[in-house]
Amino acid sequence: MTTPAIPESHLDLVNTPTVGVLSTLGSDGRPQSTAVWFLLDGDVIRTSLLTSRQKYKNMAAHPKATLFVLDPTNPFRTLEVRGDVAFDEDPGLAFFERIVRHYGMDPDTFPAPRDGRVVLTLHPARIVANP
Repeated sequence: MTTPAIPESHLDLVNTPTVGVLSTLGSDGRPQSTAVWFLLDGDVIRTSLLTSRQKYKNMAAHPKATLFVLDPTNPFRTLEVRGDVAFDEDPGLAFFERIVRHYGMDPDTFPAPRDGRVVLTLHPARIVANP
């Protein structure tokens, strides 16, 4: 099965440091959405998460999620990436530092917890790009 690709017309939404909305399913079956920073890494989307957060717990139980990105200059131009998730360790917090730098911040002074951090990889199963 071929992995769907983000259309070239919408690559700017995932290549520039914008905020996306990550939606997961809670234990009661209702969606839970959170604003996140993210990176396009090849044909997958990655972000850094704390294992103590609800979104991590939701995806550990139900490893599927959607990332929704809205064009800040045109709210009708959107990108939705639905997919399966996987988690990896982040030894030395290398990915955490990479994403913080992508968003123009200094990892040494960025005020975020370091302990219990993992890399979430969203493997696209369906991509919906609206004009």
